[in-house]
Amino acid sequence: MKALLICPDQRPEVALLAESRPLAVVPLLGKCLVEYWIEYLVALGVREILITASDRPAQVRAMVGDGTRWGLPIAVVAESRELSAEQASEKYCAPPDGLPPVVVVRMDHLPGRPGQHLFESYAAWFAGLQAWMPRAQTLERIGQCEVQPGVWVGLRTRIDPAARLLAPCWLGDYVRVNGASVIGPNAILEDGVVVAAGAHVAQSVIGPATFVGAQTRVENSIAHHHTLINWTSNSCLRVPDAFWLSSLREPSAAARPEVRREPMKIESNGQKLSVTGLGELSAVNSTRFQEKVHTAFAALPSVIEVDLSHLRFIDSCGLATLCSLQRDAHAQGISLRLLNPEPAVRQLLELTQMHQFFEIDWVEPSWPGTPKPAITQFAPAASWSHHTSKIFS
Repeated sequence: MKALLICPDQRPEVALLAESRPLAVVPLLGKCLVEYWIEYLVALGVREILITASDRPAQVRAMVGDGTRWGLPIAVVAESRELSAEQASEKYCAPPDGLPPVVVVRMDHLPGRPGQHLFESYAAWFAGLQAWMPRAQTLERIGQCEVQPGVWVGLRTRIDPAARLLAPCWLGDYVRVNGASVIGPNAILEDGVVVAAGAHVAQSVIGPATFVGAQTRVENSIAHHHTLINWTSNSCLRVPDAFWLSSLREPSAAARPEVRREPMKIESNGQKLSVTGLGELSAVNSTRFQEKVHTAFAALPSVIEVDLSHLRFIDSCGLATLCSLQRDAHAQGISLRLLNPEPAVRQLLELTQMHQFFEIDWVEPSWPGTPKPAITQFAPAASWSHHTSKIFS
């Protein structure tokens, strides 16, 4: 019996998953989509497989080879676009009389999960991985075992005795979990991940060979090297500092967005000091920013508001500057508020747990016909100064 596999083309809904490789070979619990399908078809008795690929077919061909590892011939054919099942059947599956039937599969789901489409959204991708977790421990995976109910760990993985694993979670091969880290629930660490002491990964997938830094908290995200995708909001953050999130295989080269250079404005009415037009807060300008704001609040206003709605880039120096400004304002009885941070900036504050130490106000977006948007606030923790000095020391 023959089979035809149709690789997915690029999907705008999950474009970030396919930045470095086609969707058919994106890591998925230690393997990739095309590998799971080949294994499934071999178990069904298929003896020959043809794969059509329109997105980077050379990478698909490099992954599957000629089929020797599965004991059957496999060929990869390049197409200009993704074919439908009907188009592929018409083009490749019109055998002469007497030949066995052909199985045609459009690989937008995992075997046995036809109703769970992986590429409709990042949330759908995450849900698909979570549902597949118990089935990913196949017989040929020697050493991958369920060490406790709902917790799967690779043989060559090393876990610190102080770390906690909360079911369900999956840890691939050559993973290192250090110190009092917390992994889970609903966490997947692909092969080669290193988690530093005190980190917390929950409701998230960490891609292969990715470093998660000390005290970093990753939630509701798909992380790979320096890219962090929030699967609930579809926002993307390129983490600027390697000690938070980075690649273990390549030199750190986090994509830095182009920042429109506009003059920062500082205005005061005696009671409130407003900072607007801030496009970047990094090692380049953080000292100058701090000096200007310090000079302006010498008149001791009651409130300082820093508008972050135009902030496109912030690194650890920028965060440390905000923490220092918060500490100095607090010492003089002045309230500091961060206004309307961009989703990526909010995500970075949550990743570093800095959202606990600032008063953050933003207006949730609304569409015509919906109620007036609510103002969401985060109040700073009482002991913020202790924690910020610990993180940035």
